[in-house]
Amino acid sequence: MTGNLNLLYLPPFSIVARFFLTACLFGVLGVLLGFYMVLEGRFNLPAVVHTYTLGFAGMTMLGALFQMIPVVAGGVIDRPTLKATIVHVTLTLGVILFVYGFMTGDTLLVGGLLVFCAIGAALVFMIPPVFRLKSHTPTSKGIKYVLVMAGLGAGLGVAVLLGISGYLTLNLQRIIDLHLVFMLFGWVSLLVVAVAFQVIEMFFVTPTYPPLIRERFPFALTVLLVAKVLFPETYAPDVGISLLFIAFALLTIRNLRARKRKVRDPIVYLWYIAMVLLIASCLVFPLRKVSEAVFLVFLFLFGSFTQTVIMAMMYRIIPFLVWIHLTNMGVEKAPTMHQVISQRSIWIHVGVHLVSIATFLISFVADQTASGAYLPFYLVSFLLLTLNVIRGVLIYLRLSRS
Repeated sequence: MTGNLNLLYLPPFSIVARFFLTACLFGVLGVLLGFYMVLEGRFNLPAVVHTYTLGFAGMTMLGALFQMIPVVAGGVIDRPTLKATIVHVTLTLGVILFVYGFMTGDTLLVGGLLVFCAIGAALVFMIPPVFRLKSHTPTSKGIKYVLVMAGLGAGLGVAVLLGISGYLTLNLQRIIDLHLVFMLFGWVSLLVVAVAFQVIEMFFVTPTYPPLIRERFPFALTVLLVAKVLFPETYAPDVGISLLFIAFALLTIRNLRARKRKVRDPIVYLWYIAMVLLIASCLVFPLRKVSEAVFLVFLFLFGSFTQTVIMAMMYRIIPFLVWIHLTNMGVEKAPTMHQVISQRSIWIHVGVHLVSIATFLISFVADQTASGAYLPFYLVSFLLLTLNVIRGVLIYLRLSRS
């Protein structure tokens, strides 16, 4: 269970808890924004997208990195609570002002710059310990690339923001597309890949990924992203990126099917669902510029992949941290991971999650997305995630103080 983990550097539980809980609340906020837009009869795509990509996904990924860099990669982040607090508070305020700015136009620049400061601070705190490592596992090597990609993607985002505000003259369509590709594939997807190299094999006792994939995946993606920058009008880099992640998804499905523990685990099924959605989004990705409808399908499929894999991460990380922290404290009768968040509650959430995806797809095909019929299912889904995470946090607080 704890093989290849540097538990000596385990940061306080409060760091992950605050990032994950805030991420869940941003997920709920995104759905409430959807209800508001249905009532107003006016859909604001940038506001919704950035609520999820920054508030839900970004908050989760940064919180996970504060945990993984010391424990998985072995890079020590000194004064982690202070640094995590700086990033968490700045990002939370930045996302709120940024999304409000998209809705009203009032705080867009201020919010965007605060988000950039939060990401920049996180990179300043995280890059030195990772780059100082003398040896790397596939996961720590992948995290090095992820941090660089996050910085480049955030920089492109600021360029877009300054262009929209009239401070820079840019080819906005090209910069927006590069920003999207760097953040979605260089940041979110590559982090999922890097984490999978450790988490899939350790928690599910699966075969290892092929050495070529483990060692060369981040470099291959970097080459394709550079080609994307140099040759923006060609489809070859987009196709290459898609094929790379499809190969990863298929290998992950193969490894999970070959796992040694053949118990019915809802988290395994979440990974299966996530990989299918990743494959589907990659098939659409090279065609995203054909029409607005195709672009929206890509965003939906990729967003569903991200939501699903984050659910899988939270449902594994929170119980594991509760168990390991309480065990290290010497708490008698520390709960097992399945007792922290029950399998039954996770299975219920998996079912609601699948229904929410299905109802959106039906609404989209029937040209009824403006009705918002799918929103109640998404609200229940994010509320279930929030309540399950809160349940794990409350168990930790109760037993750690007893």
